[in-house]
Amino acid sequence: MSSFEVLCVTMGQHDFSKIKEMNIRSDVVFANQADYTAFNELEFNGHMAKMISTQTRGVGINRNLTLMYASADICLFADDDVIYNDNYPEVVIREFDEHPDADIFIFHFDTNSERKQIKYGKTKKCGKFSRMPWGGIRIAFRLSSVKKANVYFTTLFGGGCIFPSGEDSMWLKDIKRKGLTFYVSKETIGRVSFDGSSWFTGYDEKFFFGKGAFCYAMHAAGFDIWKLYYLWRYRKYGSMRFKDKLKWMNYGRKGYRRMISYDGFNKKTEAELGKRD
Repeated sequence: MSSFEVLCVTMGQHDFSKIKEMNIRSDVVFANQADYTAFNELEFNGHMAKMISTQTRGVGINRNLTLMYASADICLFADDDVIYNDNYPEVVIREFDEHPDADIFIFHFDTNSERKQIKYGKTKKCGKFSRMPWGGIRIAFRLSSVKKANVYFTTLFGGGCIFPSGEDSMWLKDIKRKGLTFYVSKETIGRVSFDGSSWFTGYDEKFFFGKGAFCYAMHAAGFDIWKLYYLWRYRKYGSMRFKDKLKWMNYGRKGYRRMISYDGFNKKTEAELGKRD
């Protein structure tokens, strides 16, 4: 049977209480954003927990830390607001065992948030041009395949970074470029709440600023086309007018080109920023 491990980004932890809170029933690696530096281990119920506490900030750099400490055959990314179903290790391992060509598997989480997750009716292989609208917590993978691909997370995007989100999509895009095989699973392995998100405050100026930065980082040459796709995709979300969403996506492009965050951008005058992107 394949070995299995959860790779979880968390913050402000001083013990292993997240094991119980998240209903973790497997080996786990925590990358803990703290005000101290330490390495701790705990054996529990026949499993091993590792906690790497550092003073670094940002989802990307801490996901990278979990990858560096990972050791299992199959790994699953996690955030600390996930609560797993009791049988999640068996479900994940079974899907990989039944699909030996799979490098990446995408699983479903229930949520009562407005940020709904796409649920798939059957397990299936993804095509070369399939969309990848998946957050990090849904991603399970063969560690050997990811290590061989030598792909790590950007440190510019994600909670605690200069731009608020998109690190998962960038990682998936880089992984796909390396030729890894993707599957989506029909299985639900837990539930998640986005109420305490460090970056999502609604479909507001900050959200569209971040989407503009992300869109430009991913599709610089085709930005003007891709931004229309994202505007159409989020046309029914939030109360902002279309022209305001468009304006803040363009501001996001400018912010990315100048490495200015949403908060920093708001503190700049138009004269300081200049008229041109």
